[in-house]
Amino acid sequence: MAIEELYIDGTPCGLGTHMPIPRDVAVLGSMEVAEEFVDELRRRFLVATYFIASTRTSTIPGISIAGASPEATLYTPALDVEYLVHGKPISMNVIPVTPDGIPTPALLTRVALELLDVPTIIADAGSFLDPRVPHIDLPSRRVGGRIDVEDALPMDVARNLFEEAKLLGKMLGNERTAFVVGESMPGGTTTAMTIMEALGFKAVGRVSSADPNNPHELKKQVFSKAVQRSGLGIPVDDPFLAVAKFGDPLHVSIAGFVAGLLERGSIAMLAGGTQMCSVLAILRKLGIELRKRVAIGTTRWIIEDRSSDIVGLVKDIAPEVPILATKLSFENAPYQGLRAYERGYVKEGVGAGGTLVALSIYRGTELGYVLRKIFEEYERLLSLGVVEERG
Repeated sequence: MAIEELYIDGTPCGLGTHMPIPRDVAVLGSMEVAEEFVDELRRRFLVATYFIASTRTSTIPGISIAGASPEATLYTPALDVEYLVHGKPISMNVIPVTPDGIPTPALLTRVALELLDVPTIIADAGSFLDPRVPHIDLPSRRVGGRIDVEDALPMDVARNLFEEAKLLGKMLGNERTAFVVGESMPGGTTTAMTIMEALGFKAVGRVSSADPNNPHELKKQVFSKAVQRSGLGIPVDDPFLAVAKFGDPLHVSIAGFVAGLLERGSIAMLAGGTQMCSVLAILRKLGIELRKRVAIGTTRWIIEDRSSDIVGLVKDIAPEVPILATKLSFENAPYQGLRAYERGYVKEGVGAGGTLVALSIYRGTELGYVLRKIFEEYERLLSLGVVEERG
């Protein structure tokens, strides 16, 4: 569908405004603010944007299962977006899977994007592997360091990534647009945790994991080693110092992008789980107004995860930001790779939750229909041989 076809007399051809929040979407936080955000999203032109980056923190054994092995996690972001926009991987003949063979949540995002039928943009803030699909490279893109033994980024790179992404947001944003902003970066809950802690927000033991056995103790050890290595007293006041010493290239880039969007009058749904709380923390420390302009879109698996606390994190960092969660369930899915979500695997990623929330809000698509499309896509991946169903 052409961009101009999404408008009639200057109004996006979504569902219109002043409609209730869909029953397929749960709201946490202020219902009034959530309703105003949803109404505003419906009247705007929607764009889906996905940032990718890599951090060598993901290669620490036990930190991430967003890849078949610790080293494989470095390839996950590029493979995720190749599959997302092309329908199959290009660089390798496999889509990212956990060590147990559970496929990437990009499967959910891809189905939602096909049904949304809106423009999609990929931005690379530092992927280990250059994705072989059209995308935007931030000039200072760089793979993040393994934070227990080295800085995440040089200080100037942390600042430059923010400013470059902010400029991109200003280039794309305006008062008629709304953006879904997702991400792919294994190891990101660990670096998000360390960014939040460095900025003075209690995050140890509160971030999620793709693993049902959330490695909180290991994450805490990584953070302790990073603080000891840095020689800094925490908290620190400068968010760029926090990112450079303890973070990664992804979250500071998303924060910059959102800052640019907001400056131009756009609104943004941060599509992700507890990682997006570190984006809120950076924006909050920079004094950027978020009320009614930013929401988090995620999955019910993140909300119901007893090993993490996205609701509490948002309340501590930016209580004015509502959380919208898709109620999608795989309880009766015919494939174990999907049923595994109900056992605490994966939960979120590649903007899956927020993109599904946007689909419910913007198009009014029922989750029953979405489920059938997800099952069809899973079957297609099986037929291509890029995933396999394990017993």
